[in-house]
Formats: sequence, C-alpha cells, structure tokens
Amino acid sequence: MRPLPAGDTGGIVVGWLAKLVALFAVLGVLVFDGASLGVAELGVTDQAAGASRAASAELVAGGTPQNAYDAAVGTIDMSSDDVDVPATGFAVAADRSVTVTVVRTVSTLVLHRIPGSDRWLTVDAVSTAGPG
Repeated sequence: MRPLPAGDTGGIVVGWLAKLVALFAVLGVLVFDGASLGVAELGVTDQAAGASRAASAELVAGGTPQNAYDAAVGTIDMSSDDVDVPATGFAVAADRSVTVTVVRTVSTLVLHRIPGSDRWLTVDAVSTAGPG
C-alpha cells in the first residue's frame, strides 16, 4: 500500500460519501412517506369493505339503520384519531344495501409538515354491500 501524498487528507472521498449518505437519507424518507400513503390506502379500502359487509349483515338480521351504523363502526379499529366513519358517509338504500365511507388521515415523517399537503394525507374509501 502506498502512502498518501503529503497534505492529502482524503477530503474528496469524505465529501462524496457525505453527499451520498444525505441523498440516501432523503430518498429513504420519501420512500417511507410514500409507503405510508400506500399502506393507508389499502387499509382503508379493506376497512370500508368490512364495515359495509357488517352493516349489511346487521340489516339482514333485522337490525335498524342505527344498529347497522354501529356494526360498521364496530368493525373498524377506532383506537386512534386518524380513522373516521362520518355519518354522512353511511347510507342505506331501498334494497337494504349499505354504502360506507371510511376516512383516514395518514401520519408521515415529512409530508404532513408541508403547508397544503392535507389533501394528500386524507385517504378515503367507499364500499357497498347488499343483502345476500
């Protein structure tokens, strides 16, 4: 192994390595935030489908629309404040089919700190289930 020339401290390599680490850190945060949005979208779709099936089953069993709403909300993990089934997002049709809208606010590392990003952080899904 050859000795370094006099006065060479390897600054070019260290600077290049620091830029590379910073780039990977930024990309990692962007990928994490994007994955959070994707997972939330899939989760809220599943929650809406389960809620509409539960509400429809409650109506088929002879329950009232309020019982059906309670059954729909009961299937969703409401332990955190980021999931909601708004009353306006619940409808019972004449054929006893039920439409449920589930709304979720996604928590991210960086995206929620950007002004105006609220529209990207709110995901919703609508699902309809009928009797039978």
